[in-house]
Amino acid sequence: MENFLSHAIPALAAVFSGKFLLLMLFGVIYGIVLGILPGFGAAQALALAFPFTYGMSTTGAVLFFIAIYSAAEYGGSIPAILIRTPGTPSAAVTVLDGYAMARKGFPNRALQISLGCGVVGGIISTIIFILAGAALSWIGLLFGPSQMFAVGVFGLSIIGGFLGKSAAKGFLATGIGLLLATVGSSGFGGMRFTFNQAWLLDGIPLIVLIIGLLAVPEALRLMIDDRNLVRERIDTAGNTATAKTDRMTYGDWRRLVPSMLRGSLIGTLVGVQPGAGGAVASILAYNEEKRFSKNPELFGTGIDEGIAAPETANNAVVAGALVPTLTFGIPGSGSAAILLGIMTTKGVVPGPSLFSQHASFVMAIFFGLIVCNLIMLAVGLAGAKLWGQVTKIPPHVLGPFIMLLIVVGAYSYQTQAADVIMTLILGVIAYYFEKVAIPVIPIVLAFIMGSIIEQNLNRALTIHAGDVTAVLSQPITVVILLLSAVTAILAFRRSRSYGK
Repeated sequence: MENFLSHAIPALAAVFSGKFLLLMLFGVIYGIVLGILPGFGAAQALALAFPFTYGMSTTGAVLFFIAIYSAAEYGGSIPAILIRTPGTPSAAVTVLDGYAMARKGFPNRALQISLGCGVVGGIISTIIFILAGAALSWIGLLFGPSQMFAVGVFGLSIIGGFLGKSAAKGFLATGIGLLLATVGSSGFGGMRFTFNQAWLLDGIPLIVLIIGLLAVPEALRLMIDDRNLVRERIDTAGNTATAKTDRMTYGDWRRLVPSMLRGSLIGTLVGVQPGAGGAVASILAYNEEKRFSKNPELFGTGIDEGIAAPETANNAVVAGALVPTLTFGIPGSGSAAILLGIMTTKGVVPGPSLFSQHASFVMAIFFGLIVCNLIMLAVGLAGAKLWGQVTKIPPHVLGPFIMLLIVVGAYSYQTQAADVIMTLILGVIAYYFEKVAIPVIPIVLAFIMGSIIEQNLNRALTIHAGDVTAVLSQPITVVILLLSAVTAILAFRRSRSYGK
């Protein structure tokens, strides 16, 4: 106890110093703003902020980056809820219930759930990090390329089977997403589906796909289908509180405690695994929440749990990703890799000895994660009402404005007209997909998972000299692949029981 206090007291003094509090406040605001912008995820926000850290101390730079990392994960949920355009890939699952709730006329409630659950996920995962950091690191080391390939396949089985009303259409959409992910270089010198077009050599940009499949159909719907849109407050069975108020009550939060605990645990465990990230955590948490629910058919209609689970999980990933980063120097995500770069440039070498040689620094990170989440809560509450005003803009005004932002955003990404054309083509296709009940969310998520699956499969085959049986016969890999098969079978049985 005495040894703990000897490190905790200077760490607390550092975190609560005026200079570091201002750095974290600026980091939170900066992270939220860039998280709101489609395409600017946590990694991009950190990369852009790298030059700001040159004059900072090691502790200040790390706290600044942790604030950006956490806030960007939350910021991505704001446009996902309000205009169906996730600011970050990990917020794509939030669209399912977050946007549905906003369309019912309860945007503030959706934003409150996203913020509150994100903060809880960040704090709980930090506590787990403090109590079980070393043990979680060893769990992460058990997952090599072949195991991560299997995790990706498991994610696909969930995406295709449970993120739509029909398993057949869900897996069709998943296949389309995987097909789109193969466009461009294979990573081994070969080119696929480029049709000799230079702008396809690097594949379809993720920002183009997200904007095209999610934002364009919404803009078209506002301009074509909903000129006289009247938002009705729908009384959803099993979720009557949503129908009565646009704000959360104490009873509502208490009801979400199990969802937040499950999401925090899933997010932390996924964060420990290098390369998985918030998108994987969101998918798994959403699926588990749906499985535990007494009314799984309500998911996707705008229920509290459908927002709470993915938002808790993708924010819990932050602390989870720091576990292998600090204990073994293995970054758990792209954002953690940038954070690792900051530490090494400041002369701090991550590894098992870090906890003994720089204990006060590690404790400052622990406390900083908690303080950053509390600052994020304050900033988020202050801005929630302002952001919620977006849904009050008339559809005939909002639709063209969103379309203008889409064109500007798609062009400014690489200043290529081809990106704008791809965005609009994908958007029109997605608009008509929705008319025939083919879900577009699985396309986006499968596109994200496609690169994870392919990269890890390539690495595993390289390690095992091309021996597929050696790759697929790893014990953990076999178990996860069997779970994937069972998940797919259950999904089709569920569809059949619903008469789909």
